[in-house]
Parts: sequence; structure tokens; C-alpha cells
Amino acid sequence: MKISEILKIDDGLELVNADVDIDIETISTVDSIVENSVSFIGNKKFYNKLVGSSILPKVIIFDIKYFEEIKAEALSKLCQCQILTSRNLPVSISRISKPFYDKKIKTLNYQVDGRKLGTASVHPSARVAENVFIGENVVIGEDVVIMPSVTILPNVEISSGTVVYPNVTIYPNSKIGENCRIHAGTVIGSDGFGYNFDKGEHLKIWHFGGVIIENNVELGSNVSIDQGTFSPTIIRSGTKLDNLVHIAHNVQIGSGAILCGQVGIAGSAKIGNYTVFGGKAAVSDGVTLGNGVKIAGACVVASSFEEDGIALGGHPARPLNEWLRGLAFIRKNSVKK
Repeated sequence: MKISEILKIDDGLELVNADVDIDIETISTVDSIVENSVSFIGNKKFYNKLVGSSILPKVIIFDIKYFEEIKAEALSKLCQCQILTSRNLPVSISRISKPFYDKKIKTLNYQVDGRKLGTASVHPSARVAENVFIGENVVIGEDVVIMPSVTILPNVEISSGTVVYPNVTIYPNSKIGENCRIHAGTVIGSDGFGYNFDKGEHLKIWHFGGVIIENNVELGSNVSIDQGTFSPTIIRSGTKLDNLVHIAHNVQIGSGAILCGQVGIAGSAKIGNYTVFGGKAAVSDGVTLGNGVKIAGACVVASSFEEDGIALGGHPARPLNEWLRGLAFIRKNSVKK
């Protein structure tokens, strides 16, 4: 998509230094920039990540108010990028993400099995049950087991030794590692819950970032893992998710983590290695947790705790001993009826 086409999609955009009508292939987040892409910058946090990256996008769309604060610096540091400004950056994200989604996802063939098309690769040792749909360009590795009524949509990779139980659905651009176990009813790669409100309408952010699940991961029944907006949601090796766990878009969960039943992790949270979550615990969007953190059941983590090994409890989450002392104080000083 060319800059001129982007300008037609969103009349809230203005050119700053864009003098070449270059062609853009995709959208990048600042955490995972790819060449020949467009990125959105709305505040200092994302700007600092952008200028610290070894790769820059071809096009950057700034929130106009923030850009005016850093204009001189941005034009100097990002002189090789084509810069645009937006009067309403969230609306621009919703509008501009749609054509890139259409190009990458909507054009896929969801009707004809990739084995009939000759584009799916299924290893001879894989065991695939009846009533399984395998989309175009799917790759299924050695000794994989696919049980009945599984749906594997286009551009999915499943590596050796993985077992997929009945009624699992795997959306496009998902990659699943070796020796994983995915239990019945789980959905991998559905859209994240992302909308921007404008003029009485919730405008969808169109997701196409996919999911990466590394080796030796186990997903319980009815787990839901949303794909990332423009970069993948990631579950690292050895992590285990209990039944009814929800992982939102762009979440990164480290190696060896344990998430008990009904845990919910909101968008863009980053969870360290070997962190343990009790049942029904929740993490707010954008939160970062260190390695080996322990989260008590029903705890709500609304802010980051990057200290390794800390134990948390309560709502909002506090260090566990502090929370327990608070409960004891309340009980001791409550008026008995």
C-alpha cells in the first residue's frame, strides 16, 4: 500500500516530510519492527523504543500533539523515515489496519482443504483423524496427532510430536512447537479485543499478528489465546495453561510459567519465566512481571512488579505479607455485631 492510498483512507493524516510515494507491506509494533512497514507513535514510551531500535520502519505516523513536542528531534533522528501526523491516532490505527488485514488474512482460502490444493504439507508419520480441515500452506510435522473435528486454518505450522485434541481451532499464522498438548475446545489465534471509539461507533483494530507457541507447552481445555495486533502473541517453552485461561493480544509469557484455571492476562502484558498464577488471578494490560513471581488466587495485578521471586496477593495486588497484614488489621479492628 502506497502513502497516497493511506492518505485516502484517513483524512485526519497530514504529510510532514513524505516526498516519495513508497509502497508499504505491513504494520509494525515498536517491539517488533520489520522493514518496509508503518508504525504508530503516540507518546514518549513508544518513541524511545522506536529510536532505540536497530531497524526503523519506512513510514511513521505520529499523534500530532506529541509530534509538535519533539518535532526538531524527530526530524533529525528519523530523517530516513517518511513521517505523517494524525489528528486522532487511535482512529488512524483502526482505519489503516483494515486494508493490511484484508491483504494478509481476508484473501486466504478457507473453503478448500490444503491437501486437495496440494499446498499443505503433512508428514507421513502424522496421524490425522477424519473430519479435520487443514488449510492451504499448513505444515504438520513428524508424529503429530490431530484428533477429530479439528480446524487448522491457512499458514499454520505444527511441529513434531504435538497432540491436538478434538474441536480445537487454530487460526492463520499460528506456529506451534514440538511436543505440545492442546486440549479440546481450545482456540488459538482469534482476534484480540481491540476497538477505538469515535463518533458513537466502536472502530475495530484489525489483527493479523499471529501466535507463537514454543516447545513443550500444554494448553488445557477451552483455553483462548488471541493473536497479536501486528506482532505475535508468544507463549515460551515449557509453560502450562489450565482450563479456561485467556491470553489477550500481544502478551508475552516466559518459559516454565504455570497458569491455573480461569486466569486472565490482558493485552501487551509481559510475564517472566517460571511465574505461577493461582486460579482466577488477573493481570491488567501493559503490566510487566519479573521471573519466578507468585500470584495468589483471585489476585488482580494492576501495575508492574519487576522484582524476581516476589509473592503477590489481593486487589489491587500488593506484596503478599503486606496484604495479609492488612487483612489481619481489618479483622482485628472490625466492629462485631
